[in-house]
Amino acid sequence: MMDKEPKKICLIVDCLSNGGAEKIAARLSRALSEKGFTVSIISLRNEISYEYGGRLYNLGENESKIKHVKQFKKLLNLRKSYKKINADIYVDFRMRNRFLMELILHLFIFKTHKMIMRINNYNIHYHIPKHQLFYKLYNKTKAVVSLTDEITERLNGLYKFKNLVKISNFYTNTILDLSNEQDNKLIYQDYVLAIGRLSNRVKQFDKLILTYKDTELFKKGIALLILGDGPDREILQRLIKRNGIEDNVKLLGFKNNPYKYIKHSRFLLLSSIEEGFPNVVLESLAIGTPVISFNCKSGPSELIIDKMNGLLVEDQNFNALRENIDLFYKDLELYNYCKQHAHKSVEKFNEDFIVNLWIELFKNSSF
Repeated sequence: MMDKEPKKICLIVDCLSNGGAEKIAARLSRALSEKGFTVSIISLRNEISYEYGGRLYNLGENESKIKHVKQFKKLLNLRKSYKKINADIYVDFRMRNRFLMELILHLFIFKTHKMIMRINNYNIHYHIPKHQLFYKLYNKTKAVVSLTDEITERLNGLYKFKNLVKISNFYTNTILDLSNEQDNKLIYQDYVLAIGRLSNRVKQFDKLILTYKDTELFKKGIALLILGDGPDREILQRLIKRNGIEDNVKLLGFKNNPYKYIKHSRFLLLSSIEEGFPNVVLESLAIGTPVISFNCKSGPSELIIDKMNGLLVEDQNFNALRENIDLFYKDLELYNYCKQHAHKSVEKFNEDFIVNLWIELFKNSSF
């Protein structure tokens, strides 16, 4: 890198655990560190489970139990860390839907021209407060990063951002190695898989379970395994028990290595109301496991080519979801064709290509 190119990059995250955006931030930190950047991460919460690169500023440690005291001290610590790091560029991965909090950050902490604001979800107001002030502020940042064409289209309908760019998520070769890890505890020999935070409002695992109960898979004893934790775990456990399907549906909790479960699964299921750019779909296809997914907003349609690497189902049509699950079970020729083409179909989302897009954005001074 030349001296004039940005070398110091700081990633700002809510945490480094569980979420897809947090996983990508951790991956990006490692990749940039390996390429010679000086990387810092500011995490607002003390939830750290993903491996990361660079130096971590964990603002969630030793928090006060008094809400307002905790928030005030965190703002002071964020300001102190931001100034101490003095990065050339700050990439913000956080949830940013609180008007007053974001206003304070932009007035007293952030340097707008150094900021890159990442939009992680089709529900764009998770990441940009509903006010013209913020649309104008974001338009003055170094860049607003969209994950998909659908998110880009929605942002363009909101405001004419002149600094809008698209950079998708990426997978690493590490997940391919982890998928081959041997584990004698994998006692389920024949199953399909769903992965995500146990939030029925978004992931709809409750409806997925009931849909699965009406499929040929259930009748043939092929299990449904669900990986992840979240607020609706007990609700799902009661649903499983009430329907007498404890032997068929298993909630296995959060797994540090979900990739070995993906590799040995017949296929992956995604039943979300909305997404951003679903890592689990990308990772499943990269590992070679086809996917059946709703064509929800946004992401699945940019990853799944119907009947080539998986099945893309009419959005929120659970009857169609059931029919497609049965189709994949009965039509082995179609299933094997999709499985054969899964990995190759997502090679363009490999780490080297996507990380280089980030580096080009860092160097681009035209914004």
